[in-house]
Amino acid sequence: MATEIGFNDLLNFLIQNKEQKFLITFHSMGDRDCIGAALGLQSYLSNSVVATPDFVTSTSRRVLDSLSNKPELLTGKMPRDLFGVIVVDANNFEALGPFEEKLSTLKKPILFIDHHLPHKEEKSKATLFNDESFNSTSSLVYSIINKLGVRPSRDVAVALLSGIIADSFDFHNMHALTFRQISELLESGGISYSRFMEEFADRVPAQNRLTALKDLTSANAEVIGNYLLITGTSSIHASIAAEEAMKVGADASVFWQIGEKEVSISARLKPPLDKTLSVHLGKMMQGIEGIINGHGGGHSGAAGAYGPGKANAKKAVDKIISQLRQKLEE
Repeated sequence: MATEIGFNDLLNFLIQNKEQKFLITFHSMGDRDCIGAALGLQSYLSNSVVATPDFVTSTSRRVLDSLSNKPELLTGKMPRDLFGVIVVDANNFEALGPFEEKLSTLKKPILFIDHHLPHKEEKSKATLFNDESFNSTSSLVYSIINKLGVRPSRDVAVALLSGIIADSFDFHNMHALTFRQISELLESGGISYSRFMEEFADRVPAQNRLTALKDLTSANAEVIGNYLLITGTSSIHASIAAEEAMKVGADASVFWQIGEKEVSISARLKPPLDKTLSVHLGKMMQGIEGIINGHGGGHSGAAGAYGPGKANAKKAVDKIISQLRQKLEE
């Protein structure tokens, strides 16, 4: 069973092992939050290496390519001379893709640092630090290295800034600390906010956006109480359709896509409804992972589930929508 630790315990572990060589990695298909958190942590653990289990997203790659000193990311490789492994932006081995088997059997210290609610109890002997009060793991890591006396370089500041903003849900899930961090990182990075957004904002391909808009035209929209819920099928990426629905005014959205091998379900909720209505989409997604024989989880306001159980897709989706309707009616 994983051992959960507090913030001070985490700081002490890092201080005691500052000179050790860790492998710093993250979940499969690493996004900008992964990259920011990993490079931020490496700025303190300077003898450590960063590796992706498989690949990073195109936006993450754009951030990496923009850095003055382009970091070397190992792909699917683990050096032999490691003291241990630190996983950021994930809290279980199942999220690590090709690294899952390698790390779950590794006889060395493994530490998870994350801001998501664990979707299931981790039964390994790993150590877990989790704090959902942060909007992103990049924000969490910035707080960690700040406490440890690290002033980030321009490159690290840009990477952390990118991770924080990427997980901000258009700034709806941020608070005073996050805005202070953004201000500090803009200063450390020597970049204006407008220039940063021009260079690093998500660039969903036009064809994908067009497909998502077409999905919206055939979606179901209903007013429940004083809230607008939009649900429907997606032709390409359920998450893109769910996010586009929020942009056109939905208070909550659920979209699903049935691919060749699996079903994927994505849901969004406009902050601060997660708090005012006591809704946690991540927990809801955990509740349907067994129905589709897959995995589910995420934030209180943004979450997803996927699995090979395509025949039970409607049952899983109906359960999520029913739970959301109930909450919106309260």
